[in-house]
Amino acid sequence: MARPQPLPATASDFSPVDLTSVATACAADEKACWEVFDKILHVAESKYAHEIHLEAEPDCLRIRFRSAFEMVERRIIERYEYDKVLALLKRQLWGVDADAHSARGWFYFTVASNRSLFQMDIVKASSGESVLLTQLDESWLPPSKLEEIGLSRIQLATLKRALQARQGLIVIASDVPQARRRTARAITQQLIAPDKKLIVAETPVHPHLPRTTQMAMDFPATQLQTEKWEALCRLGSDAIINTQTLDAESARWLINQAAEQTLVVSSVACGSASAALGKLLSLGVRSETLAHCFSTIVTQHRVRCLCPHCRHSVAPDDEATVWLAKHSPMHAGNVNDWLRARMRSSFGDAQGCEQCNHTGCRSWLDIFDVISVDSEVKDTLYDSDYQYAFAQLEHKSTLIETLLKLASEGIISLDEAIRVTR
Repeated sequence: MARPQPLPATASDFSPVDLTSVATACAADEKACWEVFDKILHVAESKYAHEIHLEAEPDCLRIRFRSAFEMVERRIIERYEYDKVLALLKRQLWGVDADAHSARGWFYFTVASNRSLFQMDIVKASSGESVLLTQLDESWLPPSKLEEIGLSRIQLATLKRALQARQGLIVIASDVPQARRRTARAITQQLIAPDKKLIVAETPVHPHLPRTTQMAMDFPATQLQTEKWEALCRLGSDAIINTQTLDAESARWLINQAAEQTLVVSSVACGSASAALGKLLSLGVRSETLAHCFSTIVTQHRVRCLCPHCRHSVAPDDEATVWLAKHSPMHAGNVNDWLRARMRSSFGDAQGCEQCNHTGCRSWLDIFDVISVDSEVKDTLYDSDYQYAFAQLEHKSTLIETLLKLASEGIISLDEAIRVTR
């Protein structure tokens, strides 16, 4: 993204604007606009949306709320107050003279009594300004530890064993950037020790992790940031943790570091172990290099939990029955299969109530898959047999078993389980 000025490369130079009290400490003619903005953020929170897109069109303003589960769009015909909100935000972030073709800024705002951090990107398009508001982190909470992010006992033990290696590549795969950063920071805290040097590529505004060397990198990173990042990694370290999505050249360089001497934890934007492998190959990483250093893939998915106040039992519909027959088939003479089939009438759904704002879901849950890249997968990479490597990684996945367990216990709906696997 082109910017009015080059972005700095140190965290101290990125200064979010504090707008947490702007709704109560503002001019009288601005109060209604800030209330409109507060309403937008509350709608986003109710839908668990981490991105808000505002697209200007000649006859309306489109507001799109994007979450890990769906995208919801609203068309605003009477847009005067919304245009005024954007003008107020621009003035707060960049001053009255801000008139660049594109710009990026950060600010704090209070949502549901919590102080939240947002990033604002604005680009001038042919039909008007296109604005993206991204909720970066739960800034009122300290970063989660590895035992707190939702890993099972076996998954936690597998990941901890991988983190004890002196070199290798661990990949965090998720479609939700906030989820990837949360896991990467939890892994970083697990690695912290007096005898280890850790280098972390972070977002421009990030929490401080003690005993680590953190560097702020934008996305996409500027050339200056990329050069400083590579120079920092060359100073020597025991582990390099990347919470950001790097460009192809930087990612290849980092994986080569993992193949030589360093433990590297990197994140990629995809939703499965096989897709993560395909992403690394598409970046131009040699399969022999991956076979030498690839050790573990951590995939995570975010699912909606049913509201406990309006949850009720339902029988699977036709689509759910087909999905169950595919992923949980019955075998002749198997009592466990018969018992699972009998339990299918206990699957849950929720029609919505006041407690869940008539959405049917009350919260979300991160579910994980921790897959060790064993010698069989590495041999296929040495032979460049990619299809067999993809098939082996999919075979090792426990995602279906986890979704079936959550659905049979009434924690999520069958529709939600189908959505994740779709």
